[in-house]
Amino acid sequence: LGGHAYGSTVATACEEFGFHLGLAFQIQDDILDFTAAADVLGKPALADMSLGLSTAPILYAAQEFPHLQPLVKRRFKKQGDKQTALEALYKSKTAMNKAKNLAEFHAQKAADALLRIPQSDARDALLRLTYVVITRKK
Repeated sequence: LGGHAYGSTVATACEEFGFHLGLAFQIQDDILDFTAAADVLGKPALADMSLGLSTAPILYAAQEFPHLQPLVKRRFKKQGDKQTALEALYKSKTAMNKAKNLAEFHAQKAADALLRIPQSDARDALLRLTYVVITRKK
């Protein structure tokens, strides 16, 4: 960003790119928390739920299964909360797809932001990165 003033077209596009790419990455990470093996992820599976965090897949499942909402509010503190939430998530017909669609939405917004800056090898590499972020398996 050297040579580009704060608020310039390039600086604003880069800021939007970083914001949306970060969200796409995090949502994909949230999906992998439920779909990838711990040895592939490099961290324990269900780590977010163990910390009491509700991520996109669980929040979408809670829309479909309202009985999850109290579990989310108490941050999965009671015995059996994580198991109940997990069972509902796997029964859900829409939660994982909605989370995936949300990650793809943010990846597309990141790509759209990049397309507002002049073409270069660096920009093209960042465009490819948006695809890698939402298709990664670990």
